[in-house]
Amino acid sequence: MRGGIDEAHEPTGEQWLDRDAGRTVDLAGNQARDGIDVAQEPTGEQWLVQDAGGAVDVVATRRRHADFLAGTWLPGLGSGVADRAEPRPVRRLRVAFAGAGSGRAGLTWGQRDIWATMLRQRNWLPLGGRRPLAPGTSLEDVAAELAYLHGRYQSMRTRLAVDEHGVCQEVAPSGETFLEVFDTAPNQDPEALAERVEAVYRRRPYDLRTEWPVRMAVVRSGGTCTHLVVLMHHLALDAGGAAVMVREVAVRESAEPDGMQPLEQAAWQSSQAGLRHNDRALRHFAEALDRLAAGPAPALRPGPRRPRHWCGQLVSPALASAVAAVAARCAVDDSAVLTAVTATAFARLAGTDRVLMRPRVGNRFRPALGGAVCFVAQSGLLVLELGGATFDEAVDRARGATMAAMKNAYFDPRALETLIGHYAADHGRCPAVALFFNDRHGTGSGTGSGAGPGADYASAFTWTHRGPEPTEPLSVTIDDAGGALAVALHFDTHTVAPETIEELAWGIERAAVEAAADGDAPTGVGRTPDRRAP
Repeated sequence: MRGGIDEAHEPTGEQWLDRDAGRTVDLAGNQARDGIDVAQEPTGEQWLVQDAGGAVDVVATRRRHADFLAGTWLPGLGSGVADRAEPRPVRRLRVAFAGAGSGRAGLTWGQRDIWATMLRQRNWLPLGGRRPLAPGTSLEDVAAELAYLHGRYQSMRTRLAVDEHGVCQEVAPSGETFLEVFDTAPNQDPEALAERVEAVYRRRPYDLRTEWPVRMAVVRSGGTCTHLVVLMHHLALDAGGAAVMVREVAVRESAEPDGMQPLEQAAWQSSQAGLRHNDRALRHFAEALDRLAAGPAPALRPGPRRPRHWCGQLVSPALASAVAAVAARCAVDDSAVLTAVTATAFARLAGTDRVLMRPRVGNRFRPALGGAVCFVAQSGLLVLELGGATFDEAVDRARGATMAAMKNAYFDPRALETLIGHYAADHGRCPAVALFFNDRHGTGSGTGSGAGPGADYASAFTWTHRGPEPTEPLSVTIDDAGGALAVALHFDTHTVAPETIEELAWGIERAAVEAAADGDAPTGVGRTPDRRAP
């Protein structure tokens, strides 16, 4: 195993195999990014550039691979419809658009954050899906909506470019895109066709330099528009931006867009005020990492599997009830409780008294960003020290750490990476495995309306996905689930064994239930000697 590359499955001679066609293309001279498992690269049909006769364009294919390494071309997700011919549009309507604001600038901090995630996970992180159209909707109505999206929002007119400073954003003042139209065959279910079109859109690679962020299609049955399919890459917007967009599209908002737009964000971030703000955040991170270095690294046992990346989910009414009870008793919000019990479960398993977490922060509480339709969310950083704490003390520490993480979650991700690099040099080891944490419950992202009690079924854990698609080494996402809470754990089996992950999931529930029963009870996380002490 070399730098994350599984050599047993690495093509030899720097050749990339089109396994379907049995052809190879020499890509000598291009070096894979660190941590890439070549066995999990895009499949041959995504890599190869072919002419109309099926011959491989070697030069263009090499260029595509170079674009992948640069992060300007990314593969899609899913198996698509490989077992059948892809549905073909019967029409492609040309849609022109124009909007205020244009120019070239560096990527914003939020864009850099999600772009780095897209590179690590090696896909364009599709957003969107399909939905039925209201009766009477015409092609002209949908085309007008597509033009509105591109014209109103800078993020929808943004493509990546490469200059002497690297990858940057380029906002066009105008342009044109296409609305694809698909007609059902006789007796074909339009929902089934919409599902196939969505699968094709998700699987299709994205050239972030040449394609606009929105892919849109209409499905018709008997000449009537029945379904809309819309997919966007994640660089365009986050969940908060999507909520603003949906509201404004519904009423065709005509007032000037609210909030600081991407080009303005980039200008402020490179200003003296922006640099001072970034320096403050970095000082906070440095202090947190110094406290992390004082404790032992977590002892996590890997359990390599193939496919390498897994996801499991615990759906727990007991967790929802316990979290609500603790939050009421301690007069804090649910997120502080969930942070505390998740960190407690992790610390118990990993044999450490401090946990490095990367909480997802929407940054929409910042007045300049609240109404911006673009990507501004970032993964903050906190170190939660639990040694010798009771449950209520752990919740109080989590509340303070979470607030500080939110305050400092607007920063240049490149600077944090540099800081982490210094940590390794200073302490002789990399920082502990970071637990990426995304509490989405209460935001409408799940299947229920809140974390409060109400479900009367037993908790259950299931493995929901095993695949080659890379994830973070360890991430926990909390969603509503009809009166329960759903805890999804995405992980790399080369970092953590599946058995440990299932134990972690049940441990989160157990810690919450114990905390609800007695806030003065110890968490069971012992204090360790300060490694910095002389």
